Amino acid sequence: MRSLQYFEAVARLGSVSAAAQEAGVSASAVSHQLRTLTGYLGEDLVIKSGRGIVLTDAGHRLHQEVADVFHSLGDILTSILGERKTSLRLAVCSSFGPSWLAARLPDFQTRHPQIDIELRLYAQDPVQTETVADAIVTAAPVHAGFDCLTLFEEMLVPVVRPMSPGQDMASADRLITTDVAPGVIGQDWIDYARRVGWPQTVSARDGFLRCTHYVLALSLAKAGMGMALVPDFLAAPALASGELVQPNAMSIPSGRIYRLCHKTMRANDPALRAFVRWMRAQRDLPDC
Repeated sequence: MRSLQYFEAVARLGSVSAAAQEAGVSASAVSHQLRTLTGYLGEDLVIKSGRGIVLTDAGHRLHQEVADVFHSLGDILTSILGERKTSLRLAVCSSFGPSWLAARLPDFQTRHPQIDIELRLYAQDPVQTETVADAIVTAAPVHAGFDCLTLFEEMLVPVVRPMSPGQDMASADRLITTDVAPGVIGQDWIDYARRVGWPQTVSARDGFLRCTHYVLALSLAKAGMGMALVPDFLAAPALASGELVQPNAMSIPSGRIYRLCHKTMRANDPALRAFVRWMRAQRDLPDC
C-alpha cells in the first residue's frame, strides 16, 4: 500500500523529491518504494527526464487505476463521516473557458450555491484523468472509461476591426492564422477562401501573422493587426460591442467538437450530476 501511495504522489507531482516532501519522508525512502513496486510488477513505471521523471506506458496505466481507487476511498470515507461533497474541479481549454463557460457560470452558481467550482485553464485540451479534474471539457478523442456529453461543434468566423467604406474581406492587409505547423501554415484561411469563393488563393499571400491560440488571434484582430478566424462564441462579445466586425456571414467548422467528459464510475456523484444536467440545458439553449 505504501509503495502505491508513493508512486501516486511521484506520478502526480512529477518528482521524487516533491513526493517525498509531501509525504514527510526522505527521497531515498520514496525511491526504495518505487524500486520495490517495479520489482513486484516486473515493469518499469518511471524513467528519468532531466531533473524530474516521466511515466512509462505501464506507469500511466497504473497511475490512472491507482488514482481512481484512492479517489473512491476518499468518497467512501467522506460518506462515512457524514459529509457531502460540494466541490467540483473543472478543466477547460483557453478559448472555451473564458468565453463560453464564464458567461454562463453565474446561472449555475445561482441554481447550485452549495457547489463550489474550481476552474483549471489549459492552453490545449486537458489530459483526461481524474488527477487533472473531476470533469473536463475537451475536443480530444474520449478515452475508455469516460462518459461524455457532446456540447457543440466549433465554428470559425472571420473578424476584423471595422473597415473603411467599400473595403471588402479579401483586401485585408494581413491574415492572422492559428494553423502554424510546417506544411499547414494558413490552412484555416485557405479552407475559408475556398468556401466563400475568393477570386485569388490566400495561399499566394505573403506574411501570414502566425499565433498559436485563438484568444491571441482575437486580441491581434482587436489591435488592428489583421483579420482572424476564431470560434464564433469567442468573437461574440466583440462583435456585439462593435469593437470587431464580421465581414462575411459564412462560418466554417474547425473540426473540433467540444464534449464534457467525466469518469464513468463517478456518474452518480451529486455535484457532477448537477453540473452535467446544467451543461445539457445550456447546450440546448437557442444561442448555443
